[in-house]
Amino acid sequence: MTENKSTAPVVDEEISASAAQQLNEGVTRLSRPPLVLLLTGIMGSLEIGVGLLAEYSVYEATGSAMLGSMAFAIGLVIIFLAGSELFTEGFLVPVTAVVAGKMPGRSLLAFWALTFAGNVIGAAIIMWLLAVGYPDMHSYLIDKALHYAHMSPEPEYFVRAALGGMILTLVTRMHQHGKETTPKIIASAIGGFLLSATGIIHSVLDTLFIFGGLFAGAESITVISWLAFVWWVALANLIGGLLLVSFFRFARFKGLLNSRAVTTASSTGGHRNEK
Repeated sequence: MTENKSTAPVVDEEISASAAQQLNEGVTRLSRPPLVLLLTGIMGSLEIGVGLLAEYSVYEATGSAMLGSMAFAIGLVIIFLAGSELFTEGFLVPVTAVVAGKMPGRSLLAFWALTFAGNVIGAAIIMWLLAVGYPDMHSYLIDKALHYAHMSPEPEYFVRAALGGMILTLVTRMHQHGKETTPKIIASAIGGFLLSATGIIHSVLDTLFIFGGLFAGAESITVISWLAFVWWVALANLIGGLLLVSFFRFARFKGLLNSRAVTTASSTGGHRNEK
């Protein structure tokens, strides 16, 4: 009992410091100018496209889908190191600033909208480049695109999309707990592998596949096909990230987000790269 009493204040201090860090970073990210949000979103999709190229190259060379998925993880590592942004990375830290009352809800909606718009623009750019630069990739892109473009929001697929939001939000949470760069790189690699290997559905990644099939000449794929797919996937990603990860994170912090300790605590240590 004595040992538990002596360690409890330390644990409380760690939680308070973590809450402060998360809140301060959330305020910073929501305070960025619209153009910066758009550009970091564009770069995020460009870098995911690099991961797709790595996945395709390894799969073609080895015939192993699992090795290809490991190569795809490069994309998420690049995003972390380069300080870019995916729509699904905004379901924890930026939300914290709104929950704590430090930023208005409209700033979060603008963050999501501009980041997602940037992701879509970046997806179109990188997949056009890949379709032009790698003609041998066309059949691969078309197969992937057809798989997603005509998918409907049945329970099986909706749950997979919710898991996609959960996994990327878990990566964000791991970044928040890490104090060194190497563990954060490992967290990004884990998320990238799971994103590629497990059959989960992700609004940004699968947008890249659909655009790739469109640019590769798939006749049955149109922008309307993409719109019919992406609206429910983005919604499921959002639900998964908020309800399966962020809700429990906020419940753990309880009143700390609104306490003076959060607003005055040091924001150093364990920060994500500035974007």
